[in-house]
Amino acid sequence: MEINLTLTAKTLQLAGQLDHSVTSGGILYIKNIPERTYLAVTPKQWILLKKFQVSHTVPAVLEAIIDERICPPLGEFYELILKAVKAHILVTPGYTVPIVGAVTWPLALKPQRMRYGLWALLFFGVILTLALQPKIPATIPDALASFGLMIATGLIGAALGASLIRGAGGEVYITHRWFIRAADICMLTPADQKVVLIAPIATYAACMGLLTWHKPEWSLFPLIGFIFVLRPILHGRMNHLFRVQAERRLSDSEHNFIFPSNRSSRARWKLLVLNLGNPTTWIEIGYGIVWTLLLAYFVGIVTHVPPWTMVFWKTEGPLLAIGILGALGILGAVYAAVEFYIFANGRTAHRRKKIRKLYRRWFGRGRLLTDENARLRAVLRCPLLRTLPPTSTHAIAKAFHAGEVGAWKTLHDFDQPVTEVSLILSGKVGVYRKLRSGRRVLHETLHEDDLVGLHAVSDQLHPQFLYRTMTPVVLLRMDRAVADELILSRVKPTALTNLVQKLPFLSHLSLCRNWHMQAVQRFAELSRIQDYKQGDVILQEGYYSENFFIIFEGEAQTTKGGKRRNVMRAGSFFGEIGLLQNSNATAQVTAREGARCLCIPRREFLRFVAHNYTVALELERVSSKRLGRPIFPLTPGNYRTI
Repeated sequence: MEINLTLTAKTLQLAGQLDHSVTSGGILYIKNIPERTYLAVTPKQWILLKKFQVSHTVPAVLEAIIDERICPPLGEFYELILKAVKAHILVTPGYTVPIVGAVTWPLALKPQRMRYGLWALLFFGVILTLALQPKIPATIPDALASFGLMIATGLIGAALGASLIRGAGGEVYITHRWFIRAADICMLTPADQKVVLIAPIATYAACMGLLTWHKPEWSLFPLIGFIFVLRPILHGRMNHLFRVQAERRLSDSEHNFIFPSNRSSRARWKLLVLNLGNPTTWIEIGYGIVWTLLLAYFVGIVTHVPPWTMVFWKTEGPLLAIGILGALGILGAVYAAVEFYIFANGRTAHRRKKIRKLYRRWFGRGRLLTDENARLRAVLRCPLLRTLPPTSTHAIAKAFHAGEVGAWKTLHDFDQPVTEVSLILSGKVGVYRKLRSGRRVLHETLHEDDLVGLHAVSDQLHPQFLYRTMTPVVLLRMDRAVADELILSRVKPTALTNLVQKLPFLSHLSLCRNWHMQAVQRFAELSRIQDYKQGDVILQEGYYSENFFIIFEGEAQTTKGGKRRNVMRAGSFFGEIGLLQNSNATAQVTAREGARCLCIPRREFLRFVAHNYTVALELERVSSKRLGRPIFPLTPGNYRTI
């Protein structure tokens, strides 16, 4: 499954033949009948999936649910979509599969009529086994007979479970290996599920008890089967029974994540905390300990060392305690080691990349290739130059010549004419502006593949710039007259502003740092530069705003309830909370000296966010931090109505 394509461009709709169970423990199951696939969702998630009754793209649905104020946490939303696609609950339009009917099961038993009988069989078998005590087979024929009875009992238990599922209105499926598949149990009511889950346990218990009474030497393997069915791990039936009656159950979007951003240490830690806060988890842990003691008890009976005697606890007790504590310790150590490895690997990868870049800028400049092929590759990496036709890019590569400049050197001063246009191969160059007060401020920082010398052309209302190196730099240089002929004459003014001025500024903001470069470029194209005088109100508290803002230059003052909060500088953004919540502004923002903002209208902003899930996740994270609570989902009272 191509995740990017699914979440951005692919058209999806609900599959044609779906069924759903009743809600239990806060979830319900959606079933694709022909393909026999299931998806556990909450009622609110099912409402979201029903948005695809008419075919839509995921971004279109995300825009709609943001407008309707029913958007869940975005990680949950994207996980839900991917899980629904994987289970074929959401399919592409025109997708069809042949209808495959269920097995015509010959027997149907009503679970509620069998409930008391199965519990009676269970207690009858267990009491007989405890009272009479099974024995180890004395001969090979006895062992074979015992093993055969275990297999037969397992088949009878599976058939009984299938009959109960059929009687409750569910479907029974048999695989190509003649294995009875009881997956449809999730579509039954909780009361019916409990009876179906007890059926094989009661069958083994009855067989075990009868053999202990009539033929003790044949009872060992049915006893093993009984203990195995009761296992607390590997999808044991008792765990399923505990979860059926739990008040809070997890949907499929809350575990076993396939959405990349959910497979993080933070998400797994949140899941661990959620599970530890669920009483069912502690019931399962307690049951695991009880099962281990039960296993030891039956081992004691079979080996004639009863566990209620001091001899047993003196000989086996320490080993049993060590085994339980050791298993829990190993499980915790493995979990901690995996989490630490994932966390450390992500951090070290980022730091290694940063260290390599620093080393290349300060000490590795001599290794850079500057021949014609290397210059052409650099031209094709530059966002502005690669938009030109191939003949122009080849001519530009030939016109460039390489040069080095040391750190903290002025390339161009405010009052000097620009005589060169340069492309940065390595290093950082600061672009400075002069305020009306005469103070020099850093406007933006240029990095590898950015152009130096075209800012005055791209911003003719404010043409005064100073370029100063911040590290040693390697540049590809070109005379300004040649640049006018090869570059400026072939580029539209809007593209020049977007790719020379806005793009380098946006690409290194904390907001945009993890975005794909195409997303940053699209963001630059959508925005417009708006100038504000000192004292102008950019965003008014309590009023609805139609724009998202990023301070491009200067400063702005934030106030809330008439009280000054903080000063925002270039790179700060605001207005996203009101747009994402479809609500009024929570604070007022007033321009200070020489403030300029990048503004994006609400509709374009939401469409852009919906089509770029990394952007959406980053905005959700920052906005939630600002609010002091998750921005999604909205609940009554945590936003101001329009």
